[in-house]
Amino acid sequence: MIDQAVPRFHAAVDLGASSGRVMLGRWADGRLELTEVHRFPNGPITQDGRLRWDAERLFEETIVGLAEAVRIAAAAGGVLDGIGVDSWGVDIAVVDVGTGTAFPTVLHHRGADADGPARAAVLVDAATAYAVTGVLEQTINTSYQLRSRAEELDVRRADGDRPTVLLVPDLWVWLLTGVVGAERTIASTTQLLDQGTGDWAAELIRRWGLDGFDFPPVVAPGTVAGPTTPEVTARLGSSVPIPVHRVAEHDTASALAFACPDGAELLVSSGSWSLVGVCLPAPVLTEHARTAGFTNEAGVAGSSLLLRNLAGMWLLTECARAWSAEDGSAVDLVELVAAVSEAEEDTATDVTPAVFDVADPRLLVPGDMPERIATLCRETGQRPPGGRSDVVRTVVESLAVAYAETVRACEAITGVAIRSVRIVGGGSRNRLLCARTAARTGLPVTAGPAEASALGNLAVQLVAAGHAPSLDAVYRHGQNDHDDHDHERTPT
Repeated sequence: MIDQAVPRFHAAVDLGASSGRVMLGRWADGRLELTEVHRFPNGPITQDGRLRWDAERLFEETIVGLAEAVRIAAAAGGVLDGIGVDSWGVDIAVVDVGTGTAFPTVLHHRGADADGPARAAVLVDAATAYAVTGVLEQTINTSYQLRSRAEELDVRRADGDRPTVLLVPDLWVWLLTGVVGAERTIASTTQLLDQGTGDWAAELIRRWGLDGFDFPPVVAPGTVAGPTTPEVTARLGSSVPIPVHRVAEHDTASALAFACPDGAELLVSSGSWSLVGVCLPAPVLTEHARTAGFTNEAGVAGSSLLLRNLAGMWLLTECARAWSAEDGSAVDLVELVAAVSEAEEDTATDVTPAVFDVADPRLLVPGDMPERIATLCRETGQRPPGGRSDVVRTVVESLAVAYAETVRACEAITGVAIRSVRIVGGGSRNRLLCARTAARTGLPVTAGPAEASALGNLAVQLVAAGHAPSLDAVYRHGQNDHDDHDHERTPT
């Protein structure tokens, strides 16, 4: 029998494309209290002419946050009972696990070779790859990034040790524990996982010339990787090694860990990206799904997520970056969006903002986002937004339109009528986005939790450690993220 009265402390390391955070979860009496103990900025850096993640700094920030979590747990009379790591998908480190002499390089997907899909299709056509992996032919795919790395590193099959491929959260787990592995939800983002077997797609790997790499065994979320190493344990100030769990390591899978696999609710994980779709009991590997722009990613408890990968808050973040450079001082994006939202609520208007394709590949890389948005509007015969508030309205309206289109596309593919929309992640705090999504879809919209990935990360840990009876119990009684709000359907 589970003693829920004894406080249990778990830390969620949640790495996002624009920021990372360490959240401490305290579970007692069937309630989960979340506390943010450390937050740090993230973003691409340019080194040796290439776009990279500042992975070494991010890991050091992780250690700082985990040490603070250990301190807080000890001050409350407990210990840190577990650690879990989730992050964005596709990006990898190629490491020599035998030496580990230098901190691994993690290249940024926004700097990937634009010709990667076309070159890969010469060896394996896109439809064949999709029928195995359920992943679209996108420039950012791990499969294409690895082909470039294989050529660069001159990787060949040999009798000796082969370099090991680790996705970002698996890299973190290795650095924390010394244990090599691959968790299924994050592996499903690579275009190298066989959806039928749940293991690496050996034939694709061979045909794409990637068999000079070592791919670790794939395990399900909720698996204990191992304890922290003596060095890490000491750095964290813990008196005992701390168990590290392989949670649902893809942040989208963690964010949607609550989802029911019935396909009846449109799910929107809104962060730098918008991952938009439905939760199903099995992947959909049809040509219809591929040509409609859907990818399949593994969820928790054997579920599958049928998703469109669209731009998200990245568009506004890049706009704010451009405006800050223009002003010579930081533009407060939160204040700007809030002001636009209040103005929309207070003033009835018949003027509909211009709308652009948020999936356009020109929006992927850093740059002058306001001008790119203006260009996309002009190309479709629309008047581009005039000022900053208009740009915000245009971005939000374009996202809402894309979500509404995804509702119709999901229904056509699955045959299931969608009855509601749920927006989670940082974008759920954007009341204008929620209101316009309700208007465009004609469906009720529920927003929150905002810290959805950290909550799902902690929920999987608590169940895996035997501290909570089920994921449903954690979500039903444990969520303390009370910024949820509802938006009724309104006419478009």
